[in-house]
Amino acid sequence: MSAQDKHSALAEIELDDCVVRPATNEILRDGETFHLEPKSMEVLSYLIAHSGEVVTRDDLHARVWPDVHVGDDSLTGAIIKIRRALADDARNPTYIETIPKRGYRLIAPVSTSQPTRATTREPSMSSRPRRRWPIAVAGVLIAVVTVAVMVLWRVGPAENDSAGARAQPGDRIVVAVAPFVNAGRDGAQDYLARGISETIVNDLAHIPELAIRQYDSEKTSRAAPDFDYVLEGSVLRSGDTVRITARLVDGTSGQVLDSLRFERPFADLLAIEDEIRDTLLDKLRLGISTAEHSRRAHGYTENIAAYDLFLRAQRDLLIRTQASNRAARSLYHEAIARDPNFARAYGGLALTYAADYRNGWAAERAAALGAALKYAGTALEIAPNLPEQHWVVGYVKTQQRQYDDARAALQKAIDIDAGFADAYALSGGIETYRGTPVKTVPLLRKALRLNPDAGYLYFLLLARAYYFLGDFEQALINLDEANTRNPQNIEVHLYRAATLLRLNRADDAAWETEEVRSIEPAFRLDTWSASYPMARGKQFDRLLSDLRKAGFS
Repeated sequence: MSAQDKHSALAEIELDDCVVRPATNEILRDGETFHLEPKSMEVLSYLIAHSGEVVTRDDLHARVWPDVHVGDDSLTGAIIKIRRALADDARNPTYIETIPKRGYRLIAPVSTSQPTRATTREPSMSSRPRRRWPIAVAGVLIAVVTVAVMVLWRVGPAENDSAGARAQPGDRIVVAVAPFVNAGRDGAQDYLARGISETIVNDLAHIPELAIRQYDSEKTSRAAPDFDYVLEGSVLRSGDTVRITARLVDGTSGQVLDSLRFERPFADLLAIEDEIRDTLLDKLRLGISTAEHSRRAHGYTENIAAYDLFLRAQRDLLIRTQASNRAARSLYHEAIARDPNFARAYGGLALTYAADYRNGWAAERAAALGAALKYAGTALEIAPNLPEQHWVVGYVKTQQRQYDDARAALQKAIDIDAGFADAYALSGGIETYRGTPVKTVPLLRKALRLNPDAGYLYFLLLARAYYFLGDFEQALINLDEANTRNPQNIEVHLYRAATLLRLNRADDAAWETEEVRSIEPAFRLDTWSASYPMARGKQFDRLLSDLRKAGFS
């Protein structure tokens, strides 16, 4: 018997008038058996292990979802399902008490017993008087249950993200930059708000005295802030006029330290961004050379039209469909036509050709890959000290399955900017490609700590690793997060199909095949797999086998 099987048969847990069976995800109540989802049982087990204590929402997130960034809805949903199985009333609880703004506390008496053979408990326990345990006996039982529950727990403690994040920057000032908000009703301008905040992040990230973080309002509401200041703002474009607000807020007290408001011609956008950056540096009393941290030094442009085209291209590139990739390429070319020395536009152009190669969108794949390498080289010639450009080279080398060269390029990016999250994320993806997915998880954890506002790709990379590690539930959680952020991505749906098949959900897997066909009617598995940058071997063969069983051909 394996260690896991031995622990699964260790004990039943009597929770007042109910019996909890963690090994089978069951709750017995009033002669009936109620089934919980595995994650809901993990939440309940952790509350039982800390019976009588206030367990914070952040602690539950870290324990039950240690490797994914999920919203509070996941935890709230788990608590609702537990209460339903226990017939507990949230307003007048007998089992689980909600502690406002903190978390939850298990208040029902707890004891352990040997597992029963029957699937239901007879006679019904509802007719017995409720037990009230002496404090000393209850303390002993809680200790026993703590051991019983924790041996069932997943091997390996969760990392303490908040402590590590604050320790890493050393003596540097930690600034969290919140995504700027589109204050208008035109969703087509979302790219502008997001692009402005990303540009400011990139500008500040190159300053040694600062440690820049993406601001995560959800996580901050559940835990102590791990930053000194927050920069937040909004953008409203109306015709040829742009209105931008920006505020610098103390990370601990919430006090607004400075507030800026601009209403100018759109042509002044670049100057406004520079003013926001310079005001922040002045407020933090950092004497930074304007020339050293100019837009040109960061691979951007002084041409407002080129800059706007670049931001639009970035938006389209992230969708990752053939049509959006073609649109992004056209916009990058237009940006370069307005500024032939726009380094980051060349880098984006390289990525569009790499996508053509990867997805079989080019008639001549070799030519597409050659174009990707050419434009990546041009970007590096113009701005050799930009981490983003080395990342582009790493990405292209990955498509060629030249993993060592790719990792070397990514290490150069990290050497330039130790907080460059995308480099850690792609490094993690490479580990899965080369057959060592166990090395992927810590790299993606680090990437998500550095950039909690990451797009779908980080979650896809985590999901791939968990799929090949055989943890299909974690894989599906991450795939759901990826799909929420980008429902048009083919690879997300492919891995969802393979994962659902492994979870014995064949009908759901078949539905994913229909999703792929609706997005890309001409999709062929052999075409897609021919350029897939994964090392050929058992891991690759397993994926293709699962996809064929799911209905792909």
